[in-house]
Amino acid sequence: MTNASETRFERLRPQQIWDALAAFPCTYVPSGPLEWHGRQNPIGLDFLKAHALCLRAAAATGGLVFPPVCLAAQAVPWPLGMPVAQELVQRNATTVLRYLARNGVRAIVWLSGHGGPEDYLEIRRASLAVMHEAEVAIYAVVDQHVISDRERSMDHGAAIETSLMHRLCPETVELGALDSRPEIAPEGVGGQDPRTHASAALGREYADLLVERLAEVARRLVATADPVARRQHRQCVAQQVAVDDMVVYSRASLARAHSVDKFPTHAWVTHYEAYRLGDYAAALQAGTEVIEWARQRTAGKRPAGTEYERIA
Repeated sequence: MTNASETRFERLRPQQIWDALAAFPCTYVPSGPLEWHGRQNPIGLDFLKAHALCLRAAAATGGLVFPPVCLAAQAVPWPLGMPVAQELVQRNATTVLRYLARNGVRAIVWLSGHGGPEDYLEIRRASLAVMHEAEVAIYAVVDQHVISDRERSMDHGAAIETSLMHRLCPETVELGALDSRPEIAPEGVGGQDPRTHASAALGREYADLLVERLAEVARRLVATADPVARRQHRQCVAQQVAVDDMVVYSRASLARAHSVDKFPTHAWVTHYEAYRLGDYAAALQAGTEVIEWARQRTAGKRPAGTEYERIA
């Protein structure tokens, strides 16, 4: 007996995996840490959210969904977070990506539900290395990057994420766990107050848009055979590693006046949008602008020979 609609990698027999990848050689990889997202949300919100979005995208495109990767190097300073060493994130991501590449996957959509740059830097480093080793295209992003053109692309345990969880995993959310007094702010969340701004409509809006865009990327990557386009895709990831590297370093070592934010300038939004759409020339141009801006901002504040200088 078979279940043709099952896309969860771990629940399939070998022949089912091979058949699914023969039909659509793409695997979605959800990830995120155990981390506080307010009293109303589950500790596993990031990877639960990413997993549910990946399942919906795979239902639209075909392909498979890998089991959630539950590791991250950065977590908010609230109870029950489980950060790990950055190098462990990279080693684990490399292991997963190599495993998929050698087993017939030609496109990988790695979706992190966690916005810590320490984490997506390491996932992208791993992605870049594996793309140089194997004929595989890897789109490694945080959900925020997929919808970076929105005025509010994501938050932390506030109205957007709470609404998304209401939509995707409703049994895990309990708004009644929050203090009902409006003068008492929810602990450990960042964004609009979920007590007054979370809604089913907001959750549906964000979920539908994310799923639609993830599916579009997966289809495009599977269909892209042109070696020049695949090379430009890798170059975009190299630019992302360069910028992420500057963000992580500046957050740890530089004063605010010289630091580089996760979205340093609007050109970085342009980069992400063009990259998602496969307009690699526009993405590379915008990425070059951001790298040069960040280099000037951190001039003389960073050791020579570091990653962003080599890549740039």
